[in-house]
Amino acid sequence: MNQMRTDTASTPLNNLWVVLVDNDGELVAQDANGRVPMIARAGNDQKYLLVFKNVVKARQFLSTQDVSDAEPRMVVRANHDDIVRIAKSAGVVGTLLDYDPATQKYASASALA
Repeated sequence: MNQMRTDTASTPLNNLWVVLVDNDGELVAQDANGRVPMIARAGNDQKYLLVFKNVVKARQFLSTQDVSDAEPRMVVRANHDDIVRIAKSAGVVGTLLDYDPATQKYASASALA
């Protein structure tokens, strides 16, 4: 039986990490603190939400970027819907897991939940 669940506890984003940055007016949607998750544009001109399997991977990524006030944040039930809302409003189509800017490779890609 195929049954869709809307419970955010079972979404693929939960327990992954995103990097929050100041919006600076680039996106229409943002969280209550004016922050947005970091998004990348791929070679196919599609936008992807950058996600990391743990805080270590997120911090490794940040160490290679020149972004001030960026902060790794775990996706949990309390912030899940906000992160998805912001990403969708920016035209994000999927996620890239553990993106490495040095090699331009990632562990996996999936559709945005």
